[in-house]
Amino acid sequence: MLRVKPDNFAPRTTAFAIACGLFLAVLSGAGNLAAAAAAIVVGDQKQLFIDDSFVKQATNVVLRMHPALKTGEQTLVPTQPWENASLNWFSVLRHDGKFRMWYECYDVEGWPTTNDTSFCYAESVDGLRWEKPNLGLFNYHGSTNNNILFREIGPPGAYSRVHGAGVFLDPTAPPAARYKCVSQGMFASSAPPYRVAGMVSADGLRWTRLPNVICDLFADSQYSAFWDAAGDAFVLYGRVGGRGRAIGRAPSRDFSHFEPLQLVLENEAARDLYNPAAVKYPDAANTYLMFPSVYDHQADTLAIHLAVSRDGIHWSYPDRATPFIPLGSPGQFDSGSLYLGQGLVPVRDELWHYYSGSPLKHEQATLELLTNAANHRIYSRAKIRLDGYVSAAAGNDDGSFVTPPLQFKGNALALNVAVRDGGRVRVGLLDEAGRPVPGLTVADCVPITGDHIRHVVAWNTKTNLSSLAAQPVCLSFQMTKANLFAFQFTDAHPTVNESEGNQYR
Repeated sequence: MLRVKPDNFAPRTTAFAIACGLFLAVLSGAGNLAAAAAAIVVGDQKQLFIDDSFVKQATNVVLRMHPALKTGEQTLVPTQPWENASLNWFSVLRHDGKFRMWYECYDVEGWPTTNDTSFCYAESVDGLRWEKPNLGLFNYHGSTNNNILFREIGPPGAYSRVHGAGVFLDPTAPPAARYKCVSQGMFASSAPPYRVAGMVSADGLRWTRLPNVICDLFADSQYSAFWDAAGDAFVLYGRVGGRGRAIGRAPSRDFSHFEPLQLVLENEAARDLYNPAAVKYPDAANTYLMFPSVYDHQADTLAIHLAVSRDGIHWSYPDRATPFIPLGSPGQFDSGSLYLGQGLVPVRDELWHYYSGSPLKHEQATLELLTNAANHRIYSRAKIRLDGYVSAAAGNDDGSFVTPPLQFKGNALALNVAVRDGGRVRVGLLDEAGRPVPGLTVADCVPITGDHIRHVVAWNTKTNLSSLAAQPVCLSFQMTKANLFAFQFTDAHPTVNESEGNQYR
């Protein structure tokens, strides 16, 4: 559990309106235009409680990171000769009506050379049962009955394997380049030759390596990239040159050239960061997530942690000590080292993450140990509820907090909230002067109980919020035995509870 910082969560001493009033009192003489300019524009987009941006003047409320639930499944295991040394980095997307996976693997015969990596493909209808289709694209030992896309790729001077590949969909690209990938490539003009390379594909199966380095950085570990509409640019995350095992970021307008990565997530004296597994959350504004594997020097292990950001540049840990996906118990397949696959997959009211696990620790990854069947790296699945990475949480004692001024669109307010037995949540609105809005006060709110992915808040006498749209308002929350994950202003009818989640875990 992450305790909130005292300077951000000072005890409330009078009424709910005090926090909102502090924000807005200095604006009262300048009129509503000045107040609106100071408000956070949330529009009708979902807002997650990943940090304290929306939690001010709190009493008995903390931010809590929720680790993923490991399913224990063995999603993909090495079964083919070209996989007999080890599986490695991978990416998962849901597109064209199916789950799609791109993964790297090594065989004993090629180990270790520049031609030791097979870039492979698997797919699934339900994300649970996966197939390795015979693609007919690569001749391995005289047969094309395999799922290998290629082993080396590129034009002269840039012809090499891929390593640390991160695949993503580009919503702005023409069909011929809608799939993109960043990885390590070998370029004859660079010294050392390993630099960040780019690839494009129309179907995710037939790839073209870009002829030039896209980021002049010594490439290692896995790389993450995606299109960020908020910045109108591609962004690249990976190992920062000259900063040890830390994570850096760089933007690019056209995917052909990224400036050197700038540090965004620092390593520590006894803990290094591996693959960033960075994504922009698909269903919320200003929410970026990173899932680096944290290497513990003393234990020689790697577990998966969670870092969060509102802009993709400034990052923090909601809980630095607790892994998002922890190591398994001794003897389990994922007890030594974990790496998250690139990508998160929304499935109904859940988010699915795929990760690789091995009982081998970092310094044990020798060919002799890797090829022992008991040590195989295996892909598995973990899941959380929709929006469920971090919550504003209250226990048995009555809790409360107030948001900063917000400017919204819509006529209703929906919450992603889990309330345990005996608890409740109520919310009221405060106007631009910090006064409770008649009919929409905390006392007027119909208490919320139960577990809901999207609960539309109701009040006893007033139901429509549209008269307050585009005006600065604060939300005032009272909660007991509850976890609040997200809020969203919407055009839904405010008397209808539109959907309910599964039981909160």
